Amino acid sequence: MNSSENVSSIILSGGKSSRYGEDKCDLLYNGDTFLNNQIKKLKEIGIDDIIASGYRGNNCKTKVVEDTILKGPLSGIYFGLQAINNDRAFVVSVDVPLLKNETIEKLIDYSFINDDDIVAVKHSDTIEPLVAIYKKELYKKIEDILNGDRYSIMRLFDISKVGFVEIDDNEQFLNVNYKEDYSKLIGN
Repeated sequence: MNSSENVSSIILSGGKSSRYGEDKCDLLYNGDTFLNNQIKKLKEIGIDDIIASGYRGNNCKTKVVEDTILKGPLSGIYFGLQAINNDRAFVVSVDVPLLKNETIEKLIDYSFINDDDIVAVKHSDTIEPLVAIYKKELYKKIEDILNGDRYSIMRLFDISKVGFVEIDDNEQFLNVNYKEDYSKLIGN
């Protein structure tokens, strides 16, 4: 059965937030934290196996996996993939609060139709590597990359079979990197 129940999710929650200046996981939006809003959204579409990779706070409504090597999103994905129960995971960063359920469902559907290692969103010629489906088995390739001195997520894309789902709605990919982004989001 090709459905959300057969997909896990990894919410990347352990970033340094160096541009923002503080941890973004616990920022409030729509009456809850960014992290718990992402969890709620995933549960709404039927994903039950949800991992918060790298979360360091104390207000999380799901399983937390520690990122012990802190080499950016790639190490968060690495530890998350090893902890999931299914053979693929929807990976999302905690700081894209406007992401729509329909987009997640399109990625999931595409991942079961095509046998790509990674299925990522593409919009306006922009690739979103942190809004994508990753196969669990990729953790082995990621480990090899993390053992090197350059651990860009795009290196994984270069050595994997990647498919793309085109999405026209750019606003849902607002990434809250700066305080101005958060002010815009909450209407201040």
